[in-house]
Amino acid sequence: MSKLLLLSHADLSKEFYNAIHLIMGKPDDRVDFLTLPYGTDIEKYQRQLEERVVKAGDEGILILTDLFGGSPFMISTRVYQKYHERVQIEIVTGANLPMIAELMTNLDKDVKELKKIALEAGLNGIVDFSSKLD
Repeated sequence: MSKLLLLSHADLSKEFYNAIHLIMGKPDDRVDFLTLPYGTDIEKYQRQLEERVVKAGDEGILILTDLFGGSPFMISTRVYQKYHERVQIEIVTGANLPMIAELMTNLDKDVKELKKIALEAGLNGIVDFSSKLD
């Protein structure tokens, strides 16, 4: 069993959470989000992220971020460096709704397996509509 944490600029992670709630029902308690509104104190944001990682404990945690190289991603890499030897933690960036939806039904997996599922579902969720017409 693993925890899932959605990170993003502004309210995107909250809205991913809300969209999953609409589509699939209330997400499992192991799913959480952390927003990064403009002007947020970065040190405070990092402390909030660290609290969630530590709370994951033996379950482990998969962190999904919205944008490679963005602040949520960069801060999550700092937290990874600080805690990866004590907490099983993985980071995947480029989160999308198909990825998150697939993860909702697989939270019983360990973090490494969840990461594989996230990567596959994220890629498979990108579809060229016109190619399906042939």
